[in-house]
Amino acid sequence: MRIAGTRVRGTAVAYVVFEDALIVGALLGAFAFAHYGSIRFVASPLRLLPGLALLLSIKAAFFWCGLYDFRHLVPRATFWRRLFAGFLLSGLAAWGFCSVMVGERLACLTFLSVFIPLIALARVGYEVVSRTRGFRRRLLFLGVGDHAQRTARELLAERSRDFDLVGFLGSKPEEKGWRIGGRPVLGSYDEVERVAAEHRIDRIVVAVADRRSGQFPLEALLNVRLSGVEIVEEAKVHEEIAGKIPVEDLRPSWLIFSDGFSNSRLRNLNKRAFDVVVAAAGLLLSAPLAALVALAIRLDSKGPILFRQKRVGQGGKEFTLCKFRSMRPDAEAGGRPQWAQKDDPRVTRLGRFLRKSRLDEIPQMWNVLQGTMSFVGPRPERAFFVQELRKRIPFYDQRHAVKPGITGWAQVRFRYGADETDAVEKLRHDMFYIKHHGILFDLRILLETVRVVLRRDMGR
Repeated sequence: MRIAGTRVRGTAVAYVVFEDALIVGALLGAFAFAHYGSIRFVASPLRLLPGLALLLSIKAAFFWCGLYDFRHLVPRATFWRRLFAGFLLSGLAAWGFCSVMVGERLACLTFLSVFIPLIALARVGYEVVSRTRGFRRRLLFLGVGDHAQRTARELLAERSRDFDLVGFLGSKPEEKGWRIGGRPVLGSYDEVERVAAEHRIDRIVVAVADRRSGQFPLEALLNVRLSGVEIVEEAKVHEEIAGKIPVEDLRPSWLIFSDGFSNSRLRNLNKRAFDVVVAAAGLLLSAPLAALVALAIRLDSKGPILFRQKRVGQGGKEFTLCKFRSMRPDAEAGGRPQWAQKDDPRVTRLGRFLRKSRLDEIPQMWNVLQGTMSFVGPRPERAFFVQELRKRIPFYDQRHAVKPGITGWAQVRFRYGADETDAVEKLRHDMFYIKHHGILFDLRILLETVRVVLRRDMGR
């Protein structure tokens, strides 16, 4: 199943439900113990609502610490570090929760004494099971070319918890024995049935550009498919593993017949309602902070407080983007637009802080209210760069199918876009977002944005 733009295995969903049940059970048991088994006392609204707040706080702490990243295998030291940090933040939340409710320290101590060992045991059990090879789906790549090697590298770099790359099949018998990324070439195309059976393959990834040649094992693949082995294209696997779409190798037919890319009226209406509510609340709550930022900009350097610039929005239409100025007024004195760099020398002293904290983006909430931007979407680019990039990058104009955003999938997954190569990588992420965008995916990106901003490693 796909949740918030990510394909999640049913076992991960089942574990999260099981873990939530353990937390709720530990909380109810702790209060029942502290009040001599009075379930009626525990179930009162005065305790149910704070209890729900505590559950959400614990889940937020686990999310912050990366404990809900079930897609990647992490080193054991990283796992224990994340688990310790999650317990520390959860303990602080539980103590604060019980401090608000006078006289509930015994319940808090009881909850923590049950919650920590119970969840630790469950987490370790899930970690051990998910690291076994039998838990993961076994992949075989049909092809050893650039496409196969690219996706295989992504798979190995991501340390996927879901997939185990068994090996490859080449087009020539002499390729047998080669090793790609540490995985062997197990034979040639005509041995696909034998290899799939011997190695208990669950999925065959077709990474062959020319499928019209006599070498392509069409009949053998049909037999393997009918035996229960899933057969998918390399582009789909790349998308699933890396969270991006390799646009430079796609055919228009793939985009036309692919699932996703929904842009229905209902989805647009829901997204617009979400944008208006969040932008209005954001502008209201950030008004005192925005006033302080404006004053600081005035004191820090000469020039206007607000920076206005034409950007390309939905449907290729230009609009005026508004943000707090973070660069010198003469940043483009030469008249030629320049790519923004991570450590751009044109940025003012205050501007560095504003960019890292994303406070320079506050005025863009007005763009959201106007309807020219959304909270989440591809970052809008200048017309000069759009004209250049659409000539060189396939499907570049397709990123304008949705409204641009203050933050986006590329911003939480990639670094600063400093040249054409980076623009291609950002487009891969943008196309993935456009294919899967929805309210849950937007919420996930907003939460990821907050986490990355607070860690001060956000790309723009």
